[in-house]
Amino acid sequence: MKESILKKVQHLLKIFVSRKKMDVNVNGYLPDPDKILAENGYDYEILRDLVRDGHLSAAITQRKMQVMQMGWEIQYENEEIKKEAIEITRNLDLQKIASQLLDCILYGYEVAEIEYKKINGKIVPVELEEKPQEWFIYDSDNILRLRARSGSRAGFYYIYEVGEKLPEYKFIITRNNPKYTNPYGEKLLSKCYWPVIFKRAAIEYWQLMAEKFGTPYFLARYPSTFTDAQIDELVNKLTEITENNVAAFRDDIPIEFKESVKYEVGGLFSNIITHYNSEISKVILTETLTLDIGKVGSYKAAETHREMLEFMGVRDKKLIEKSLNTLFDYYVKINYGLDIGPRIKLTKKESVIEETVQRDKTLYDMGIRFTEEYFNKRYNLQASDYRILTECE
Repeated sequence: MKESILKKVQHLLKIFVSRKKMDVNVNGYLPDPDKILAENGYDYEILRDLVRDGHLSAAITQRKMQVMQMGWEIQYENEEIKKEAIEITRNLDLQKIASQLLDCILYGYEVAEIEYKKINGKIVPVELEEKPQEWFIYDSDNILRLRARSGSRAGFYYIYEVGEKLPEYKFIITRNNPKYTNPYGEKLLSKCYWPVIFKRAAIEYWQLMAEKFGTPYFLARYPSTFTDAQIDELVNKLTEITENNVAAFRDDIPIEFKESVKYEVGGLFSNIITHYNSEISKVILTETLTLDIGKVGSYKAAETHREMLEFMGVRDKKLIEKSLNTLFDYYVKINYGLDIGPRIKLTKKESVIEETVQRDKTLYDMGIRFTEEYFNKRYNLQASDYRILTECE
Protein backbone atom coordinates (compact mmCIF):
# COMPACT_ATOMS: atom_id res chain seq x y z
CA MET A 1 0.00 0.00 0.00
CA LYS A 2 1.34 3.42 -0.95
CA GLU A 3 2.50 5.76 1.80
CA SER A 4 0.06 8.48 0.72
CA ILE A 5 -2.86 6.09 1.10
CA LEU A 6 -1.59 4.91 4.49
CA LYS A 7 -1.63 8.48 5.77
CA LYS A 8 -5.23 8.88 4.67
CA VAL A 9 -6.41 5.79 6.55
CA GLN A 10 -4.43 6.28 9.79
CA HIS A 11 -7.60 7.44 11.53
CA LEU A 12 -9.12 3.99 10.94
CA LEU A 13 -6.62 2.52 13.40
CA LYS A 14 -7.89 4.64 16.31
CA ILE A 15 -11.14 4.79 18.27
CA PHE A 16 -12.97 7.94 17.24
CA VAL A 17 -15.78 8.12 19.83
CA SER A 18 -14.89 7.29 23.42
CA ARG A 19 -16.21 8.02 26.90
CA LYS A 20 -13.31 10.36 27.51
CA LYS A 21 -14.13 12.35 24.39
CA MET A 22 -17.82 12.53 25.30
CA ASP A 23 -16.96 13.39 28.92
CA VAL A 24 -18.76 10.31 30.25
CA ASN A 25 -17.67 8.68 33.54
CA VAL A 26 -14.76 10.98 34.26
CA ASN A 27 -14.14 9.03 37.49
CA GLY A 28 -12.53 6.30 35.42
CA TYR A 29 -14.79 3.39 36.41
CA LEU A 30 -18.08 1.98 35.18
CA PRO A 31 -20.76 1.00 37.71
CA ASP A 32 -22.84 -2.02 36.80
CA PRO A 33 -26.03 -0.66 35.10
CA ASP A 34 -28.16 -3.58 36.32
CA LYS A 35 -31.15 -2.01 38.13
CA ILE A 36 -31.82 -4.95 40.47
CA LEU A 37 -28.23 -4.84 41.74
CA ALA A 38 -28.23 -1.05 41.96
CA GLU A 39 -31.42 -1.05 44.07
CA ASN A 40 -29.87 -3.62 46.43
CA GLY A 41 -26.49 -1.99 46.98
CA TYR A 42 -24.72 -4.06 44.28
CA ASP A 43 -24.96 -7.10 46.54
CA TYR A 44 -24.64 -10.24 44.39
CA GLU A 45 -26.03 -12.33 47.26
CA ILE A 46 -29.42 -10.95 46.22
CA LEU A 47 -29.06 -12.86 42.95
CA ARG A 48 -27.38 -15.93 44.44
CA ASP A 49 -30.26 -16.34 46.89
CA LEU A 50 -32.70 -16.74 43.99
CA VAL A 51 -31.12 -20.06 42.98
CA ARG A 52 -32.68 -21.63 46.09
CA ASP A 53 -35.93 -21.71 44.13
CA GLY A 54 -36.51 -25.29 43.01
CA HIS A 55 -37.92 -24.50 39.56
CA LEU A 56 -35.18 -21.99 38.79
CA SER A 57 -32.50 -24.43 39.96
CA ALA A 58 -33.93 -27.17 37.72
CA ALA A 59 -34.02 -24.83 34.71
CA ILE A 60 -30.38 -23.82 35.28
CA THR A 61 -29.29 -27.46 35.60
CA GLN A 62 -31.15 -28.41 32.42
CA ARG A 63 -29.51 -25.63 30.45
CA LYS A 64 -26.02 -26.36 31.77
CA MET A 65 -26.37 -30.07 31.06
CA GLN A 66 -26.72 -29.30 27.35
CA VAL A 67 -22.99 -28.44 27.45
CA MET A 68 -21.73 -30.51 30.37
CA GLN A 69 -22.70 -33.80 28.71
CA MET A 70 -20.65 -33.04 25.60
CA GLY A 71 -17.40 -34.69 24.63
CA TRP A 72 -14.40 -32.81 23.28
CA GLU A 73 -11.60 -32.94 20.74
CA ILE A 74 -8.42 -30.89 20.24
CA GLN A 75 -7.34 -29.49 16.88
CA TYR A 76 -3.85 -28.13 16.14
CA GLU A 77 -1.20 -28.50 13.45
CA ASN A 78 1.78 -29.00 15.77
CA GLU A 79 1.41 -32.59 17.01
CA GLU A 80 3.65 -32.17 20.06
CA ILE A 81 1.74 -29.16 21.35
CA LYS A 82 -1.53 -30.86 20.48
CA LYS A 83 -0.63 -33.85 22.68
CA GLU A 84 0.25 -31.48 25.50
CA ALA A 85 -3.13 -29.74 25.12
CA ILE A 86 -4.92 -33.09 25.22
CA GLU A 87 -3.08 -34.01 28.41
CA ILE A 88 -3.92 -30.64 29.98
CA THR A 89 -7.59 -31.06 29.10
CA ARG A 90 -7.73 -34.59 30.50
CA ASN A 91 -6.28 -33.39 33.81
CA LEU A 92 -8.78 -30.53 34.12
CA ASP A 93 -12.16 -31.08 35.74
CA LEU A 94 -14.15 -29.96 32.69
CA GLN A 95 -17.50 -30.70 34.33
CA LYS A 96 -16.80 -28.29 37.16
CA ILE A 97 -15.14 -25.70 34.93
CA ALA A 98 -18.00 -25.72 32.42
CA SER A 99 -20.58 -25.33 35.19
CA GLN A 100 -18.67 -22.43 36.73
CA LEU A 101 -18.05 -20.60 33.45
CA LEU A 102 -21.70 -21.00 32.44
CA ASP A 103 -22.63 -19.01 35.53
CA CYS A 104 -21.89 -15.99 33.35
CA ILE A 105 -25.37 -16.56 31.90
CA LEU A 106 -26.82 -16.04 35.37
CA TYR A 107 -24.58 -13.24 36.69
CA GLY A 108 -23.52 -11.51 33.46
CA TYR A 109 -19.87 -12.43 33.70
CA GLU A 110 -17.62 -14.99 35.34
CA VAL A 111 -13.99 -14.51 36.37
CA ALA A 112 -11.76 -17.59 36.71
CA GLU A 113 -8.20 -17.41 38.00
CA ILE A 114 -5.76 -19.86 36.45
CA GLU A 115 -3.57 -21.93 38.77
CA TYR A 116 -0.27 -22.88 37.11
CA LYS A 117 2.37 -25.44 38.03
CA LYS A 118 5.83 -26.08 36.63
CA ILE A 119 5.82 -29.52 35.02
CA ASN A 120 8.73 -30.87 32.94
CA GLY A 121 10.14 -27.37 32.52
CA LYS A 122 6.83 -25.88 31.29
CA ILE A 123 4.31 -23.62 32.98
CA VAL A 124 1.12 -25.70 32.84
CA PRO A 125 -2.45 -24.69 33.82
CA VAL A 126 -3.82 -27.23 36.29
CA GLU A 127 -6.95 -25.54 37.66
CA LEU A 128 -9.46 -22.77 36.99
CA GLU A 129 -11.01 -21.29 40.13
CA GLU A 130 -13.99 -18.94 39.95
CA LYS A 131 -13.87 -15.66 41.88
CA PRO A 132 -16.81 -13.58 43.18
CA GLN A 133 -18.09 -10.94 40.75
CA GLU A 134 -18.19 -8.26 43.44
CA TRP A 135 -14.39 -8.35 43.66
CA PHE A 136 -14.05 -6.75 40.22
CA ILE A 137 -14.99 -3.59 38.38
CA TYR A 138 -14.69 -2.32 34.80
CA ASP A 139 -12.87 0.91 34.06
CA SER A 140 -13.88 3.51 31.48
CA ASP A 141 -11.97 1.58 28.79
CA ASN A 142 -14.05 -1.57 29.47
CA ILE A 143 -11.06 -3.33 31.05
CA LEU A 144 -11.69 -5.50 34.11
CA ARG A 145 -9.81 -4.59 37.28
CA LEU A 146 -9.63 -5.80 40.86
CA ARG A 147 -11.81 -3.53 43.02
CA ALA A 148 -10.23 -1.31 45.62
CA ARG A 149 -11.43 -1.58 49.19
CA SER A 150 -11.16 0.42 52.35
CA GLY A 151 -11.10 -0.46 56.03
CA SER A 152 -9.43 -3.25 58.02
CA ARG A 153 -9.85 -7.02 58.23
CA ALA A 154 -12.35 -6.48 61.00
CA GLY A 155 -14.61 -4.64 58.59
CA PHE A 156 -13.86 -3.48 55.07
CA TYR A 157 -16.00 -2.30 52.18
CA TYR A 158 -15.48 -1.97 48.45
CA ILE A 159 -15.12 1.50 47.01
CA TYR A 160 -15.94 2.81 43.55
CA GLU A 161 -12.75 3.92 41.90
CA VAL A 162 -10.25 2.58 39.36
CA GLY A 163 -8.99 -0.66 40.85
CA GLU A 164 -5.85 -2.74 40.51
CA LYS A 165 -4.74 -3.94 37.07
CA LEU A 166 -5.02 -7.71 36.61
CA PRO A 167 -1.80 -9.59 35.66
CA GLU A 168 -1.49 -10.99 32.15
CA TYR A 169 -2.25 -14.67 31.42
CA LYS A 170 -3.73 -15.13 34.88
CA PHE A 171 -7.49 -14.68 34.43
CA ILE A 172 -10.16 -15.87 32.02
CA ILE A 173 -13.29 -13.74 31.71
CA THR A 174 -16.47 -15.28 30.31
CA ARG A 175 -19.34 -12.89 29.56
CA ASN A 176 -22.96 -13.18 28.46
CA ASN A 177 -23.96 -10.68 25.77
CA PRO A 178 -21.59 -7.86 26.82
CA LYS A 179 -22.06 -4.42 25.29
CA TYR A 180 -20.06 -1.23 25.19
CA THR A 181 -22.58 0.35 27.58
CA ASN A 182 -22.64 -2.76 29.76
CA PRO A 183 -19.37 -4.74 29.80
CA TYR A 184 -20.67 -6.64 32.85
CA GLY A 185 -22.93 -8.67 30.58
CA GLU A 186 -26.59 -9.61 30.68
CA LYS A 187 -27.79 -11.19 33.95
CA LEU A 188 -30.63 -13.65 33.51
CA LEU A 189 -31.08 -13.88 37.28
CA SER A 190 -32.05 -10.20 37.32
CA LYS A 191 -34.90 -11.06 34.96
CA CYS A 192 -35.94 -13.86 37.32
CA TYR A 193 -35.87 -11.62 40.40
CA TRP A 194 -39.49 -10.49 40.50
CA PRO A 195 -40.99 -13.81 39.34
CA VAL A 196 -39.17 -15.60 42.18
CA ILE A 197 -40.07 -12.93 44.76
CA PHE A 198 -43.76 -12.90 43.79
CA LYS A 199 -43.82 -16.70 43.68
CA ARG A 200 -42.37 -16.91 47.21
CA ALA A 201 -45.01 -14.46 48.44
CA ALA A 202 -47.78 -16.54 46.85
CA ILE A 203 -46.47 -19.76 48.42
CA GLU A 204 -46.16 -18.12 51.84
CA TYR A 205 -49.72 -16.73 51.72
CA TRP A 206 -51.07 -20.02 50.36
CA GLN A 207 -49.46 -21.84 53.28
CA LEU A 208 -51.07 -19.46 55.77
CA MET A 209 -54.46 -19.92 54.13
CA ALA A 210 -54.04 -23.70 54.19
CA GLU A 211 -53.14 -23.69 57.89
CA LYS A 212 -56.02 -21.39 58.74
CA PHE A 213 -58.80 -22.78 56.58
CA GLY A 214 -57.56 -26.10 55.26
CA THR A 215 -57.46 -28.24 58.43
CA PRO A 216 -60.44 -30.06 60.01
CA TYR A 217 -61.90 -28.71 63.25
CA PHE A 218 -64.17 -29.70 66.13
CA LEU A 219 -67.55 -28.13 66.84
CA ALA A 220 -69.26 -28.31 70.28
CA ARG A 221 -72.72 -27.01 71.09
CA TYR A 222 -73.28 -25.81 74.65
CA PRO A 223 -76.52 -24.89 76.47
CA SER A 224 -77.46 -21.22 76.72
CA THR A 225 -77.17 -21.54 80.50
CA PHE A 226 -73.38 -22.02 80.31
CA THR A 227 -71.31 -19.42 82.10
CA ASP A 228 -68.18 -17.87 80.58
CA ALA A 229 -66.03 -20.10 82.78
CA GLN A 230 -67.83 -23.22 81.50
CA ILE A 231 -67.39 -22.05 77.89
CA ASP A 232 -63.68 -21.49 78.44
CA GLU A 233 -63.39 -24.98 79.94
CA LEU A 234 -65.16 -26.47 76.92
CA VAL A 235 -62.81 -24.67 74.53
CA ASN A 236 -59.81 -25.98 76.46
CA LYS A 237 -61.13 -29.53 76.17
CA LEU A 238 -61.55 -29.12 72.42
CA THR A 239 -57.95 -27.93 72.29
CA GLU A 240 -56.94 -31.10 74.15
CA ILE A 241 -58.50 -33.17 71.38
CA THR A 242 -56.44 -31.31 68.78
CA GLU A 243 -53.19 -31.67 70.72
CA ASN A 244 -53.57 -35.04 72.49
CA ASN A 245 -56.40 -36.77 70.62
CA VAL A 246 -58.01 -37.42 74.02
CA ALA A 247 -60.61 -35.44 76.03
CA ALA A 248 -63.64 -36.09 78.31
CA PHE A 249 -67.00 -34.32 77.88
CA ARG A 250 -70.42 -34.46 79.45
CA ASP A 251 -72.85 -36.68 77.57
CA ASP A 252 -75.26 -33.80 77.00
CA ILE A 253 -72.69 -31.78 74.94
CA PRO A 254 -72.61 -32.95 71.30
CA ILE A 255 -69.18 -32.90 69.62
CA GLU A 256 -68.92 -32.84 65.82
CA PHE A 257 -65.89 -33.35 63.56
CA LYS A 258 -66.03 -30.86 60.70
CA GLU A 259 -63.98 -30.83 57.53
CA SER A 260 -63.02 -27.49 56.01
CA VAL A 261 -65.14 -26.20 53.19
CA LYS A 262 -63.35 -26.65 49.89
CA TYR A 263 -62.60 -23.27 48.39
CA GLU A 264 -61.44 -22.53 44.84
CA VAL A 265 -58.91 -20.06 46.23
CA GLY A 266 -56.29 -22.86 46.26
CA GLY A 267 -56.53 -23.07 42.48
CA LEU A 268 -55.86 -19.35 42.27
CA PHE A 269 -52.56 -19.70 44.15
CA SER A 270 -51.63 -22.71 42.06
CA ASN A 271 -52.21 -20.73 38.86
CA ILE A 272 -50.10 -17.84 40.15
CA ILE A 273 -47.18 -20.16 40.93
CA THR A 274 -47.54 -21.92 37.57
CA HIS A 275 -47.45 -18.56 35.82
CA TYR A 276 -44.23 -17.48 37.51
CA ASN A 277 -42.62 -20.88 36.92
CA SER A 278 -43.43 -20.41 33.25
CA GLU A 279 -41.81 -16.96 33.27
CA ILE A 280 -38.67 -18.40 34.89
CA SER A 281 -38.48 -21.14 32.25
CA LYS A 282 -38.78 -18.58 29.46
CA VAL A 283 -35.92 -16.52 30.87
CA ILE A 284 -33.49 -19.41 31.44
CA LEU A 285 -34.50 -21.87 28.73
CA THR A 286 -36.39 -19.59 26.26
CA GLU A 287 -39.15 -22.23 26.36
CA THR A 288 -41.37 -24.06 28.85
CA LEU A 289 -42.26 -27.59 27.76
CA THR A 290 -38.95 -29.35 28.46
CA LEU A 291 -39.29 -28.58 32.17
CA ASP A 292 -43.06 -28.70 32.71
CA ILE A 293 -45.39 -29.98 30.02
CA GLY A 294 -48.44 -29.22 32.16
CA LYS A 295 -51.79 -31.02 32.05
CA VAL A 296 -51.91 -31.11 28.28
CA GLY A 297 -49.25 -30.79 25.67
CA SER A 298 -48.56 -31.31 22.02
CA TYR A 299 -45.79 -33.75 21.13
CA LYS A 300 -44.85 -31.56 18.18
CA ALA A 301 -44.69 -28.46 20.39
CA ALA A 302 -42.54 -30.33 22.91
CA GLU A 303 -40.17 -31.36 20.11
CA THR A 304 -39.93 -27.76 18.95
CA HIS A 305 -39.10 -26.61 22.47
CA ARG A 306 -36.50 -29.36 22.80
CA GLU A 307 -34.86 -28.21 19.58
CA MET A 308 -34.78 -24.66 20.91
CA LEU A 309 -33.04 -25.90 24.05
CA GLU A 310 -30.45 -27.67 21.87
CA PHE A 311 -29.85 -24.40 19.99
CA MET A 312 -29.16 -22.72 23.34
CA GLY A 313 -26.69 -25.52 24.10
CA VAL A 314 -24.81 -24.80 20.86
CA ARG A 315 -24.69 -21.12 21.76
CA ASP A 316 -23.50 -21.85 25.33
CA LYS A 317 -20.79 -24.29 24.25
CA LYS A 318 -19.19 -21.52 22.22
CA LEU A 319 -18.75 -19.54 25.44
CA ILE A 320 -16.88 -22.48 26.98
CA GLU A 321 -14.83 -23.11 23.84
CA LYS A 322 -13.79 -19.47 23.68
CA SER A 323 -12.66 -19.45 27.31
CA LEU A 324 -10.72 -22.74 27.05
CA ASN A 325 -9.13 -21.61 23.79
CA THR A 326 -7.97 -18.49 25.61
CA LEU A 327 -6.39 -20.83 28.18
CA PHE A 328 -4.46 -22.62 25.40
CA ASP A 329 -3.44 -19.28 23.87
CA TYR A 330 -1.91 -18.36 27.24
CA TYR A 331 -0.15 -21.73 27.40
CA VAL A 332 1.59 -21.48 24.01
CA LYS A 333 2.40 -17.80 24.55
CA ILE A 334 4.11 -18.51 27.88
CA ASN A 335 5.94 -21.66 26.82
CA TYR A 336 6.53 -21.26 23.07
CA GLY A 337 6.08 -17.56 22.31
CA LEU A 338 3.20 -18.33 19.93
CA ASP A 339 0.04 -16.25 19.65
CA ILE A 340 -2.54 -18.90 18.74
CA GLY A 341 -2.80 -22.17 20.64
CA PRO A 342 -4.75 -25.40 20.10
CA ARG A 343 -8.50 -25.18 19.59
CA ILE A 344 -10.92 -27.25 21.63
CA LYS A 345 -14.21 -28.32 20.12
CA LEU A 346 -17.08 -29.59 22.26
CA THR A 347 -19.07 -32.31 20.53
CA LYS A 348 -22.36 -34.03 21.23
CA LYS A 349 -21.61 -37.57 22.35
CA GLU A 350 -24.71 -38.88 20.60
CA SER A 351 -23.53 -37.30 17.35
CA VAL A 352 -20.12 -38.99 17.62
CA ILE A 353 -21.64 -42.37 18.37
CA GLU A 354 -24.40 -42.40 15.77
CA GLU A 355 -23.51 -40.10 12.90
CA THR A 356 -19.73 -40.60 12.85
CA VAL A 357 -19.90 -44.37 13.21
CA GLN A 358 -22.45 -44.66 10.41
CA ARG A 359 -20.38 -42.43 8.15
CA ASP A 360 -17.14 -44.29 8.86
CA LYS A 361 -18.84 -47.65 8.26
CA THR A 362 -20.16 -46.44 4.92
CA LEU A 363 -16.71 -45.19 3.90
CA TYR A 364 -15.14 -48.48 5.02
CA ASP A 365 -17.57 -50.43 2.83
CA MET A 366 -16.50 -48.19 -0.05
CA GLY A 367 -12.90 -49.34 0.43
CA ILE A 368 -11.45 -46.53 2.56
CA ARG A 369 -9.20 -47.61 5.45
CA PHE A 370 -8.61 -45.30 8.40
CA THR A 371 -5.45 -44.93 10.43
CA GLU A 372 -5.12 -45.63 14.15
CA GLU A 373 -4.35 -41.93 14.64
CA TYR A 374 -7.70 -40.99 13.05
CA PHE A 375 -9.66 -43.26 15.40
CA ASN A 376 -7.84 -41.89 18.46
CA LYS A 377 -8.57 -38.33 17.42
CA ARG A 378 -12.12 -38.77 16.19
CA TYR A 379 -13.38 -40.94 19.03
CA ASN A 380 -11.24 -39.39 21.76
CA LEU A 381 -9.46 -42.70 22.46
CA GLN A 382 -6.01 -43.70 23.65
CA ALA A 383 -3.99 -46.62 22.33
CA SER A 384 -4.44 -48.37 25.68
CA ASP A 385 -8.24 -48.25 25.31
CA TYR A 386 -8.42 -50.97 22.64
CA ARG A 387 -6.46 -53.51 20.63
CA ILE A 388 -6.61 -54.38 16.94
CA LEU A 389 -7.57 -57.96 16.13
CA THR A 390 -5.22 -59.97 13.93
CA GLU A 391 -6.37 -62.14 11.04
CA CYS A 392 -5.97 -65.25 13.21
CA GLU A 393 -8.41 -63.86 15.77
